[in-house]
Amino acid sequence: MNDQEWQALRNKARGIAIEEYSTEASSIVRLTKAEVTSIIETADVDKEKLSELISVVNDASKSNNEKADAIKNITGLAEVAASLIGKLI
Repeated sequence: MNDQEWQALRNKARGIAIEEYSTEASSIVRLTKAEVTSIIETADVDKEKLSELISVVNDASKSNNEKADAIKNITGLAEVAASLIGKLI
C-alpha cells in the first residue's frame, strides 16, 4: 500500500457508500471487506478519518513517536484511534 492509494481513497471517501469504501480499503490493507465495514459501523468511525489514520500509521518513514504525534495533532484522529482500540478490547 502506498500513500497515493490512501490519498485517492480519502479524497472520495465522503462521496461513496460504506460498501464501496470497504471494498476499496480492503484491497489496500490486510483487512477483509467485512472487517472494514464492521470498524466503520461498530466504532462509529468516519471513513475519511479512518483513511487518514491508516495512512499515518502505515507511513514507514516515520517512527512510532512521530506517528503518535501526528495522530495527536490531527483533529479527530485520536478519537478514531480510541474508538478502534475500544472495539478491540
